[in-house]
Amino acid sequence: MKQYDSYKDSGVEWIGEVPSHWEVMKTSLAFHGIGSGTTPSTSKKEFYDENDGYYWLQTGDLNDGIINETSKKVTKFAISQCNLKFYPKDSIVIAMYGATIGKVGILGIKTATNQACCVLPTNKNMNAKFAFYEFLACKPALLVSAIGGGQPNISQDVIRKQKIVIPPLLEQTAIASYLDKKCTEIDKVISAQQKRIALLQKLKQSIITHAVSKGLNPNVEMKDSGVEWIGNVPSHWEVKKTSLAFNGIGSGTTPSTSKKEFYDDEGKFWLQTGDLNDGMIFETSKKVSDIAIKVCNLKFYPKDSVVIAMYGATIGKVGILGIKAATNQACCVLPANKHMIAKYSFYEFLACKPALLVSAIGGGQPNISQDTIKKQKIVVPPKGEQQAIADYLDVKCSLMDKSISKAQHQVELLQEYKQSLITEVVTGKRKVS
Repeated sequence: MKQYDSYKDSGVEWIGEVPSHWEVMKTSLAFHGIGSGTTPSTSKKEFYDENDGYYWLQTGDLNDGIINETSKKVTKFAISQCNLKFYPKDSIVIAMYGATIGKVGILGIKTATNQACCVLPTNKNMNAKFAFYEFLACKPALLVSAIGGGQPNISQDVIRKQKIVIPPLLEQTAIASYLDKKCTEIDKVISAQQKRIALLQKLKQSIITHAVSKGLNPNVEMKDSGVEWIGNVPSHWEVKKTSLAFNGIGSGTTPSTSKKEFYDDEGKFWLQTGDLNDGMIFETSKKVSDIAIKVCNLKFYPKDSVVIAMYGATIGKVGILGIKAATNQACCVLPANKHMIAKYSFYEFLACKPALLVSAIGGGQPNISQDTIKKQKIVVPPKGEQQAIADYLDVKCSLMDKSISKAQHQVELLQEYKQSLITEVVTGKRKVS
């Protein structure tokens, strides 16, 4: 690995030593006109036009890459009424808060932004692509500086004070070209692995759906189930509403998070939708105290109950309780019973997840209601066949999951390598020419 002739201490932990002839300065001194934007009222339809409007960037549009499109566009009327500022092509954008906090983008278009975007317009002394790679490198340092609990944020002030490395312009250009080439190569391999993961997940879903709807005997006589996602089923199987297959379908509640006495790390299991993982559940991220159980009248569901996320980021996720647990209100619980093998039920609701999601209502935050789940028609084979199907799928899915896990690990290693390469090069640990 090539290195520069001499180095000096940058005085910045994440940067370390840098080539002696490079500068280290605050972001505010390297970029002029750092700013943000605003959100025109979403209740005023005249402010938005998806066809003939002007680009308006949200943090959800940031992709750690070049931005050539925005998910929403604003009208001339919105621009005049809301005094929207447009930033030029090649500006750097950093997400200050939200689900994409720390994400970076480089503008391939002229655009306005919302208030969660911090924009750094580039200048004649900064190569835009180099600046983009530098802020990818310092993302971990910015995230460490984020403030707040439930929704941490990186303030403009934090970004302005962040110290960065400034090589001579010709070196910036050489570094950007080198990283463009290397990152493209790495991204191609990552993309191939991600496609493999998607195919394996699709295959796994099809294996599950076929087994729970067609059974394991290819020669059995079939009949029409009358349900689109199920199709034909073995003629001796029953098709019934979920409410008839499960008794006591219910949900839970959330003890007030402002009352510390309601939560105890040594308490009883309390399940949230974020704990659902399309698999067995043996632990919950939070536990409730005896006083919370009493005051909030929490109901506990038995081991082997099936749980479905009705809304939120994990909507449609399924879990099977390996523990006795209470739940929050976003979990629909189908208690175990003597007529349904728990593992078979779990696989069946993995299979019908797409059908449930199609039935989800609402816009910004769609939800699957308890009523939708209760009305969902499912297949009920004899218990012996349920067990055989569950055992078969345990083996098949275990093999599929190992392959998926291996591919995901490869993606993680490649992403780590890409991040380390970018950091090494933009801080001068590795010389590119």
